[in-house]
Amino acid sequence: MLRTITPIILVATALGLFFGYVRPSYEGIQKLRVEEAQYDEALTQSRELQDLRDSLLSRYNTFSQNDLNRLEKLLPDNVDNVRLILDIDSIASKYNMRTRNVTVSGAGSEATNIIAAGAGATDSVVLSFSVAARYDDFIRFLKDLESSLRIVDVVGLSFKSDEGDAYTFGVSLRTYWLK
Repeated sequence: MLRTITPIILVATALGLFFGYVRPSYEGIQKLRVEEAQYDEALTQSRELQDLRDSLLSRYNTFSQNDLNRLEKLLPDNVDNVRLILDIDSIASKYNMRTRNVTVSGAGSEATNIIAAGAGATDSVVLSFSVAARYDDFIRFLKDLESSLRIVDVVGLSFKSDEGDAYTFGVSLRTYWLK
């Protein structure tokens, strides 16, 4: 009798150990292996990003300070209305023009996707002013604005005739900066 009951007890104990301890532990180990693979993949991507960052940083460090300053002027990382007005006024002063009635209207977030593909990478502001000048001087002023480093779009232009060959030009410019 003991000969037949002992194997049954051992088999039942083995099945109990298998379903009670080994199988749940094995399933837990399988879940941990999946998590380990995900962490390894994340770690690999992190290393790739660090390599890319190091590569871009080394490329950035090859730029001269003069080039970095020119890039900063091309697309600044903040809007400095006073600096912008002074820059435009200095261009205008080359042709004996003075900027007057300067107004700055708010950020134009609708134009953010015009320059950059990434949503929200840039923002813009519209600067309006008037200048009194002869037509030829005003054309040279606009050409200087066109060739300046700062990105500006002329979004509005009006004029009225003054005495002699002078005109009063109303100009609206949109300029951009990185957010």
